Amino acid sequence: MEFKFNRFKLNIELMALVGLLMTLNIVSAQTLTADQIFSINRVLDVQITVNLEDWATICSQGRDFNTISDPKRKDSPLENPFTYVEAEVTIDGVILPRVGIRKKGFLGSLSRTRPSLKVKLNYLNQKGEIDGITNLTFNNNQQDSSLMSQFMSYTLFNAVGLPAPRCAYAQVAVNGQNLGIYSHVERVHKPFLKRAFGNDNGALYEGTLIDFRPGWVNGFEHKLGSDEVGRQKIQQLIEVLEGEDKNIEEAIGQLVDLDSFYTFWVMEGLLGLWDGYSGNENNFFFYLNPETGKFHFIPWGADHGFSRFHGKRQYDEPPPISVKTQGLIAYRLYQIEACRQRYERTLREILTKHWQEDDLLAEIERLEALLQPYTISDQKIVTQGKTFGKNKKRIKGKDFSQGKKLSKGKEFGANKDLAKGSRRSIGDFIRYRREEINNEITNGMPIWMAPPKSLLAKGKKRSPSDGTDLKGKGKKGDRNITQQQAEGWINYFRTASEQQVHQAIQSQKFQTLDSKVQREILNRAEEFKLNLVAEKIKKFLEK
Repeated sequence: MEFKFNRFKLNIELMALVGLLMTLNIVSAQTLTADQIFSINRVLDVQITVNLEDWATICSQGRDFNTISDPKRKDSPLENPFTYVEAEVTIDGVILPRVGIRKKGFLGSLSRTRPSLKVKLNYLNQKGEIDGITNLTFNNNQQDSSLMSQFMSYTLFNAVGLPAPRCAYAQVAVNGQNLGIYSHVERVHKPFLKRAFGNDNGALYEGTLIDFRPGWVNGFEHKLGSDEVGRQKIQQLIEVLEGEDKNIEEAIGQLVDLDSFYTFWVMEGLLGLWDGYSGNENNFFFYLNPETGKFHFIPWGADHGFSRFHGKRQYDEPPPISVKTQGLIAYRLYQIEACRQRYERTLREILTKHWQEDDLLAEIERLEALLQPYTISDQKIVTQGKTFGKNKKRIKGKDFSQGKKLSKGKEFGANKDLAKGSRRSIGDFIRYRREEINNEITNGMPIWMAPPKSLLAKGKKRSPSDGTDLKGKGKKGDRNITQQQAEGWINYFRTASEQQVHQAIQSQKFQTLDSKVQREILNRAEEFKLNLVAEKIKKFLEK
């Protein structure tokens, strides 16, 4: 009898111990860390429960396109049209009650069925956070057919030593409806700044379709830090960029950390980020680091990368593929030969050290295997010129892997639609990017003088010979139109084959040029030691 009692007592004690361990495990499971939610080797399971009417409101909200061209944007940032509603979010089984969710996005990523989302953990509970992170960002990848542009872009930015958000993946469901794969991007805020810069008490701003132009000092969205100090620095930078300082690089360098800016600028060009700062005066943060007293640029909205698309602005001549100069800082620097050389050195160094095609292609294969089981019917992963949907079958797509060389945005062979800016697969972009850039910069960085468009101007065709000034008010008095037209031709001749040079000089377009322009082209060809070009132009002029 005593033996049975002791055995019964032992069983009770074991059950109590198991219960205690289970309780401890539950407590442990309720704690999420930043490393867990930004794991690169798994897909987060995110379940959102929200009132049906509130969800309908989120889905229906949008932006008024006309507000973008409203002159009042100069006086204050665009108002956010999206409102938070209360919801419950569960991440990998961990319940986060009474959080706030809202739609996010500017234009291209807006959706009424699969909206990008912001989750505010401290919406009602002021202590809601994960390792200091109070806001989560889930992007719907609507503009990214590979689903990898953000992940790969931010990974490469971080690899070259430039502060960039962490990025992971999540399968998001709302009220039980699976919305598929989302990119989970780290918010640029205090935890990010502390990790990236070692401090978080500087002034932080976000730029959305805005640049450092006269009258626009109040158009940047203030996020953190002393706004008074930050705006003063912004105004100083505006004045420098507007002026005619012969030592413009040095003057900019007093306000902008140029080492990090050149790296940021090169990475935007290398990755084909046409909707970033240097490509479209859009999707960027900048931080006034109190330790340096200078601005540091931070990439954002990188769902448009790995593309040869030049953006919606139209040019008479294809712009370079190796550099983007729509951002005013980039444009002013690029007009200086020494700055073009510095850009080229930075570009070549990054290509050599960090653009490892085999490693990058292996990574997109890994991501494809990771993501494919979680995609829904509306999502197809395009990585190698082929499309992979939920059914795992290959769907015919355009495969550019056999295409011929591209030069200056022009194409000779099967890839004709590339010249129109179509988006190749991310795999093809990685495979041919080095060759395309090296072809273009064989004789140094291409000359490109087309000034940035006015932020409030209507779109129209422009070219390096277009004399519109930075304010969009007419011809620049200090830049000779003949010289500008010549630059456009030289920009083409520097990467053209012998046959292309011959055809260009025999073309009606060249032969009907003003004789002053033709002779200016000859002078520039001799200056750049384009002997073949100079010889053929001389023969033409002697006729």
